[in-house]
Amino acid sequence: MTLRLLDKIGNWNPQLFREIKGRLNTGNMAIASAFSLSGQLLLFMYYSAQIPVTPPNWNQTYPIYNRFCALETANSSKGCVRDALGNLAIDWREWWLEIFIWLSILSVLALLVAGTYMLVSDLDKEERRGTLNFIRLSPQSAKTIFLGKILGVPILLYLAAILTVPLHLYAGLAAQIPLNEILCFYIAVAASCALFYSTAMLFGLTTSWLGGLQPWLASATVFVVFGISWLPLTRTALDVLHFLSPLAMLRYQLFLVDKGDFDSLVENLDKLQWFYSPVGTNIASGLVLSLLVCGTGTYWMWQGWQRRFPNPSATVLSKRQSYLLVICCQVIFLGFALQSNPPVDSNFPILLLLNLVMFLALIAALTSDRQSLYDWARYRKQIVPSNQKLWRRYPILDLIWSDKSPAVVAIALNFLSSVIILTPWALLEKPDINEFWGVICCLNLLLIYAAITQLFLFTKTRNQEILAACTVGGAISLPPLILSLLLLTPQKAPILWLSLTFSGFWPLWSVPASENTILLSILSQWTVLLLLNLKLRSQLKLAGESASKALLKV
Repeated sequence: MTLRLLDKIGNWNPQLFREIKGRLNTGNMAIASAFSLSGQLLLFMYYSAQIPVTPPNWNQTYPIYNRFCALETANSSKGCVRDALGNLAIDWREWWLEIFIWLSILSVLALLVAGTYMLVSDLDKEERRGTLNFIRLSPQSAKTIFLGKILGVPILLYLAAILTVPLHLYAGLAAQIPLNEILCFYIAVAASCALFYSTAMLFGLTTSWLGGLQPWLASATVFVVFGISWLPLTRTALDVLHFLSPLAMLRYQLFLVDKGDFDSLVENLDKLQWFYSPVGTNIASGLVLSLLVCGTGTYWMWQGWQRRFPNPSATVLSKRQSYLLVICCQVIFLGFALQSNPPVDSNFPILLLLNLVMFLALIAALTSDRQSLYDWARYRKQIVPSNQKLWRRYPILDLIWSDKSPAVVAIALNFLSSVIILTPWALLEKPDINEFWGVICCLNLLLIYAAITQLFLFTKTRNQEILAACTVGGAISLPPLILSLLLLTPQKAPILWLSLTFSGFWPLWSVPASENTILLSILSQWTVLLLLNLKLRSQLKLAGESASKALLKV
């Protein structure tokens, strides 16, 4: 029976068969089962030790207090009471609810963090051994390999998670949580795992230059996102991060059972809205929102894998895909920002911060490598189809649509589309004029970072990706740090803060600058951007010349 099942799996997905054959042996299964069962046993024993016991010669004048006791409230006093047999009456619903909560948290944490580590580590090993290139040469499609890796690499983790289901399900039902709500939690877990695992696969594929640091960096990032999902809701665009984790469904369950010990988790949940529509009181609405966020992210991660896996030199996304991606993300971000009477002081900068992270990722996803730029510069007229002569006449169209062309123009268009989408909301928020100029400065800085990244990737030096990442990271973090150490506050040096930092993120103490200072800051940024693009243009022009012409010049 097992052999027949393996044969069917091998015929359907050879990559999954390869992963199962290498991992699912008796020893590994025994270790995974032992870890899962022992963890459940320790959790059960811990809470069993918390059950209060009736002491001998107990005098009710001095009541016993325990969170698992059935309490009496006579005369405004609380304390444990006895049942008909003289034992302390236990609130078993409360007891099972805490087991359900912590089993949910620990299981999700293990699935997301450990699963991400395993997938990235597996891709790193395949890359170092050279077996990943053999997989590329196999007749399997990128989709087959993608599914085989996601389903096969963490299969022992899936086994451990499945073994927790009986206790988790029984604890939830004993805590009077409806079965449909528990199933909603399981669906959210599957959607969240699909998103994080897809992201891990794409991250591991595109960051081989990080070496052995890849798995640790990926799992640490997932742990940080998981920690953010544990924080109270802010009723701003930042709440989108909460729906990346299955803990969003756990919030709904705690809110409906009125669990007082976890008030911070359910705080503001009843006021949560998406495009002014209440989504905080209905668990079905929360599940739909979670599936929307996770599903959108999974789709774009899959698109990136499908482009990058067969051709490691290709960009993660095409320019056409990037325009649609930005629209999808802006709609989701804006949905969480549009809430009745949100905290105005933090909503606008948080939305800008999310856009900053998105555009930095977009710069990395759209920037072409040296060989692609070289081919585009030299053979652009031959690459363009004959029926699209307009592209040859107007190179700007090639910069907008061609995947091998520099990414600066595409980044600018994506930012402008974001501004168009967010402008109506910004007008409703009535932001300060300094926030508007801050957005312009942010756009200039993003274009400068895109040009710097493109210039680094066009050089002949080794480890261009590391140099580009370190340079852009330093350009973001060092200026505000250095200015703060030098005690150059925004009041003392407004032009430096406007020119070198993302000043639009601090509306509470927005940079006090005159119109002349703002104009000088924008002009200085445009000057730097112009010089960088002139340098890039000269390199592209040199690369586009024929080899014989270059020799004649010498």
